[in-house]
Amino acid sequence: MMFRFALSLLTLISVSAQALDRGETISIPMTEQGLLWDKQIQLEATLYKPAGDGPFPLVIFNHGSTGPGIIANTLTINPWGFGTYLNKHNIALLIPMRRGRGASQGSYNESYNCSVNSVESGINYASQSLDATMQYLQQQTWLDQNNIVISGHSRGGLLSVVYAAKHPQWFKGVVNFSGGWMGDECQINTPLASNQGLFSKAAKNNPLPHLFMYGRNDPYYSNTEIESYAQTFEDAGGQLDFHFYSLGSSANGHALFYEYSDFWLEGFKQYMQQLDLM
Repeated sequence: MMFRFALSLLTLISVSAQALDRGETISIPMTEQGLLWDKQIQLEATLYKPAGDGPFPLVIFNHGSTGPGIIANTLTINPWGFGTYLNKHNIALLIPMRRGRGASQGSYNESYNCSVNSVESGINYASQSLDATMQYLQQQTWLDQNNIVISGHSRGGLLSVVYAAKHPQWFKGVVNFSGGWMGDECQINTPLASNQGLFSKAAKNNPLPHLFMYGRNDPYYSNTEIESYAQTFEDAGGQLDFHFYSLGSSANGHALFYEYSDFWLEGFKQYMQQLDLM
């Protein structure tokens, strides 16, 4: 999956030594709060930084869930073709692994139970890893603090939208690839925890421009549900550029980011140009 993604991106840039660059592994400190005392842990992240001192714009990419169980907890998500592409445009990429994923310490407690409490606690738990990531980034002199775009795939896509809505002062834009927390089979209809409700809530009084990119035939969300995410986001006042791609009858729409960059890359580039980042 990631191999195809890297190859399709690399057809758009020169084949060079950079094509073998898998980024720099860094550690992000995090304080985990306990009942009796706090614990210091380390989160793993992969950084792709252009040559030079900067300051550079940054795209943060938030990974999705394990499937559940389809993707091993220990796998470090590393879309290296995306990092190479962004570096070519003098933009850095950071892929932080949340607690219990990849080599990040702590437990992976983003539940798959179909309940309001499970969704709320899972998003809050995931957001704490992002809190630590942002604290780390605010200390980095190579970073242009005024030009940070937060993005993500699947759960990471919805997480990016929800998190940016709470902290709009930190971000210039938001890119959501195939975002959602639970699939259609969950049948959560409350605005507190449904995908539609979470997107709607995040749009209210939100000044940031958003890019939503989805593929048809997504096994987790129906085409109608995906269209409702965009509609409710716009109806609630969100600024949205919505792209909904037909990838082919046998395509897995949820794999848009990793397997079909030839569909979405131009839309992403135009969005970044509108932000004056490309």
